[in-house]
Amino acid sequence: MFYIDSQRTLTRRDSSVTVPKASTRDDFEGLSTTRGHSNARLISDSAITLGYRPRGSVRKEIITILFESMLENIVESWEVIKQHKNEDLNIDINKTPSDITTTSKKRKGLVKPSKSKKSRSKIELNDSNTQSDVAQICWWAGPDEKAIIRFRNGNLYEGNISMKCMHGEGRFQWADGTIFLGQFMENEILGKGIIQWKDDTWFEGDFAGNLRHGRGLYVNSREQSSYAGTWHCGTKHGQGVINYPRSPKNSYDGQWAYNVRHGFGSREYCQMSGYKGEWHNNVREGKGLMIWPNHDFYRGEWKNGVMSGYGFYIWGAYYNNSMSLPSLCAYRGYWEKGKRNGFGILNLGLGLGSYYKGEFKHNKKHGVGKFVTNNGLILQHKHLFVDDNVGLLTREEQESECAVDKYTQLVVEPFAFDICDRTVGLTYHIEQAIKNIDRKQEILTGIVKEFMGANNLPTPLGYKDEKHHEMTSTNFANLIDFEVSALSKALRCYEANLKNIYYRYATICNKEEIHFTPILIRLYLWQLYYDCNIHDKGLTLVEIDREFHENPQWLSSSPHNPFEKIYFWQFQHSLITIASKLYAKRKLPGNKPDTMLASAFRCFMENDILPGAGRKKGKLAEGYGAFVPLKSVYGLYHGLGEPCTLRAFLCAVRYPPHEIQQPRHALVNRDCNKLGRNAYIFGDEMTFLNDEPIHVGNDGEDLSCSVPIVLFNIGNVSSKSIINIFQRIFPQICNGDKIVDLDVEITFFEFFEILINVAEESIHVADEELRLKEKFLETLNDIPDMYKSK
Repeated sequence: MFYIDSQRTLTRRDSSVTVPKASTRDDFEGLSTTRGHSNARLISDSAITLGYRPRGSVRKEIITILFESMLENIVESWEVIKQHKNEDLNIDINKTPSDITTTSKKRKGLVKPSKSKKSRSKIELNDSNTQSDVAQICWWAGPDEKAIIRFRNGNLYEGNISMKCMHGEGRFQWADGTIFLGQFMENEILGKGIIQWKDDTWFEGDFAGNLRHGRGLYVNSREQSSYAGTWHCGTKHGQGVINYPRSPKNSYDGQWAYNVRHGFGSREYCQMSGYKGEWHNNVREGKGLMIWPNHDFYRGEWKNGVMSGYGFYIWGAYYNNSMSLPSLCAYRGYWEKGKRNGFGILNLGLGLGSYYKGEFKHNKKHGVGKFVTNNGLILQHKHLFVDDNVGLLTREEQESECAVDKYTQLVVEPFAFDICDRTVGLTYHIEQAIKNIDRKQEILTGIVKEFMGANNLPTPLGYKDEKHHEMTSTNFANLIDFEVSALSKALRCYEANLKNIYYRYATICNKEEIHFTPILIRLYLWQLYYDCNIHDKGLTLVEIDREFHENPQWLSSSPHNPFEKIYFWQFQHSLITIASKLYAKRKLPGNKPDTMLASAFRCFMENDILPGAGRKKGKLAEGYGAFVPLKSVYGLYHGLGEPCTLRAFLCAVRYPPHEIQQPRHALVNRDCNKLGRNAYIFGDEMTFLNDEPIHVGNDGEDLSCSVPIVLFNIGNVSSKSIINIFQRIFPQICNGDKIVDLDVEITFFEFFEILINVAEESIHVADEELRLKEKFLETLNDIPDMYKSK
């Protein structure tokens, strides 16, 4: 430290630095003292010139003088630690002259620094720029000495001292046993360090202003708890992980705001329970996902720590790492203060499609609603439930005949869960079959009869109208009842086979066995029809879906969504619809037991379903459905239109030369940039799980997501090859070598099959081109040089 004494001469304390005369106004302040400006050049005994005194040094001198005047009341003893003398004169510029000079003193109470000369080494620095830099570095930052300071309040410091302040590396021990080891700056803890309290807690990390500030680790050894993350002014703030005591699975990993959980984070209560979502002042609020120890699952909105708003709740949930849709006992709807309140859908979880859709009040079914049983029976009324019980009609409604009919339908076996009920939905199929009866013979008979009556002609020989009269006067009500009964018996006859086929195709993309009741989705139902060669009979999947979607009683929410649930009773209706299209008679049946639809269903089962089920034709069941991201590919298909046509697919791949500048659809999906597999993790939504590990570069950048992978590149495949692939699925589009129709509509299943086949053809073409190129180069190398020159 420098100061000007009363004789206006320079006296050095524990320093051998000489500051030359100031030459500018800014530097002139460096020579100012409390006694006025000094015009003399400051020269130390060692005659070392290191530059000008930096700006603001006078303020530091005043503070140091005031600090020295108080040391007698603070410090009990001050012991300077002797440092080894450095005999080498080649000194690093980062070292200060005090690092070179060694002292060894012990001061009792407060002993003023000695003015006696100490050993000095003469150092010559030729570079003026270096001189200035060294002066800036060592004026305040460098330590003057190392000392052991004992304070009167029992505290102890051992470490570097600069300008009578704790500065640099040091160790501070409080009277109560708390110890800090780390970095100091001007008597404050600043930088890296570790502090240990007497109750076996410790912190290691960043400090600023004597407080934990930055990144650090706090550990409570007695309670076995810890926090690792960011700090702000002594509080947990930012991103951090805390492990609570008493359990290794009791933790929180997320965002903090001044010691409270605030923002997005994951809270693990035990091995079987946790929450992941948004927090506000230590409580769950916003959107989040919760799993309870009893395996209940909730994903939705929260307020004040309870479920409030829209959410999806599952009873007895489990981790499902398969492509089979599980049967759920779940509620999807609105909540208020942790109870179901408002509109919602309650799935009963029996695996056969029973659910309630309507109003809830205080966690109970109450008000208007619709109840669907396992066999497709629909019960609907504005007072369907009252406090979770089947509601009663009012007196006004009972007096109405219409209301009585509704009530009768409501109370007759409302919870009958028979799979093949003889009345539910089968009448619709019979009525549709009667509408499709061929009326040509009846029209011809009517014309002949009218002609004979108009011309008074006798009845032709062999012509009998008794049969016609008998058929036209048939009681259609009895006919329908008999057809429904026969069709119901046919369903019961094949019930075991249908259950087996339903389960097999609900798990067709699984490699491992599952331990729950699966539900079929439309994508797997398409696979069944493809295995049974429906396309070869002139039908398309789009036509089948539209026929099924026309009847609102079958509760089809979308005609072409590949991930829609198809319950067992809906599966039966779909089979009957196809049987009616393929095998139903186009005339009224003869004498009993002849039927129109029951016999058609039996033919369809014997000729197509039973022989074809389980073939696993195509690419979906072959294995591509497991690891190709189905959701992303469905988005690709949906971009071309739903349902799109073969022509739209071909135009998206092959562009005419005159349309090069036109905007075009691209069969490229840039959302898929990792390999993985499809699965239903929780609930009824298929997700894509990434299997690839994340590769991180030297700068911390995630390299796996930097360059998206193109899903398919099929531009090198010719149009003829693509049409040949079309014809494998749709034989009717070509007649010999001629293309008949490219406007055939395709579902997502057919799109997927075509796309995978075209991709494989593209790879084959690329490999063939590479092989021919290598063969050409080998042939070219075998040609003599004399022929090459010619």
